[in-house]
Amino acid sequence: MFMLEALKARHGDCLLLHWGTSTAPSLALIDGGPERVYREVLRPRLRQLAQAHGDVLPIELLMVSHIDDDHINGVLDLAVELDGNTGHVMQDDGAMPVRVLRLWHNSLEGLLDDDLATAQTRAVTASVASSLADLGGTNTNGKDSKGTDTRGTDKAQQLGMVLASVPQGQQLHALANKLKWKMNPGFSAPPLVTQRQGGKTIALKGLTLKVLGPSLDAVEALRKAWRTHRKDEVLAAYSDRSPYNLSSIIVLAGFDGATMLLTGDARGDHVLEGLEQAGLLDKEGRIHVDVLKLPHHGSKNNVTPEFFERIAADHYVVSGDCVRFPNPAKDAMDWLKQARGKDDYTVHCTYDLEYMHDIFGERLEVPTGASNSVTVSIGGCRA
Repeated sequence: MFMLEALKARHGDCLLLHWGTSTAPSLALIDGGPERVYREVLRPRLRQLAQAHGDVLPIELLMVSHIDDDHINGVLDLAVELDGNTGHVMQDDGAMPVRVLRLWHNSLEGLLDDDLATAQTRAVTASVASSLADLGGTNTNGKDSKGTDTRGTDKAQQLGMVLASVPQGQQLHALANKLKWKMNPGFSAPPLVTQRQGGKTIALKGLTLKVLGPSLDAVEALRKAWRTHRKDEVLAAYSDRSPYNLSSIIVLAGFDGATMLLTGDARGDHVLEGLEQAGLLDKEGRIHVDVLKLPHHGSKNNVTPEFFERIAADHYVVSGDCVRFPNPAKDAMDWLKQARGKDDYTVHCTYDLEYMHDIFGERLEVPTGASNSVTVSIGGCRA
């Protein structure tokens, strides 16, 4: 069994990676989505898996691709609940029956030679450029998930959502230490999950995880930018956007001969650079994988037509509801369709969007019935 399950995470990401056999399954959780996703979607799914497991469910790897509210919020909710502070989760069915064995999380503490003071958390996160790329866009329907008109939303308000991720990252770092989770095991000098010479590969119960990004050079650029701006006012800090889109962890996961390329919110050129540095591109500079998780919810700001021409997949997974931000972006989806032509492939989207049907037709798969996820299963049984 090798399966990627993308949960309905609104404008964020929340992925469950299943591998192993029906009698000995393993699980990784990659990102937790923004507010409400943990309580409404992720938590019930984890409880369901724990019940099927028949005991406390081990999460072999919990990975936060980068510090951004639409990726880290649900992970933080899980950590808070496991720490015993469950008031905001409205728990009514006993303790959460999961156990996190290891955490990959590049918190800001790992980017500095001194701890951040609380007053300094008003400044930048490692995900600024990718997060701000869509701020000037207009929503397809101009409303958020609660029906509120957002077409006139001020950029400063949306900027505040990004800024909230800084203390979230710090809080998760502190909770992980308190819960005695193994933080970034296998990575040292510095202890960050980054691409190393040839691509750092971690083996985990038959699963291989080759880290393709961020690069150490990118982290060093981010470190320098943070030191320059951390005492500046917020808007001044955000004026230099170039280093901040380099933080997403990019992983090529492999199991039983199959591959999944997981990109977080990374820029497409950085994904290609990581693949090239790891020696994974062919002579034409291309690669074919079984599953590609589209960068940044299918945003047109993170990919180009060339990206889809050079990275082909049998299955494309994209998480986005096109409410707060216009993702998956129609332009990017058109680039994908044009690049693949009449090839055989499937696009799996976490929400049933009319324009996605218009673009991909029978190649599109979305959640059906009461399902809160789409799944790509490569061989074997479903979890």
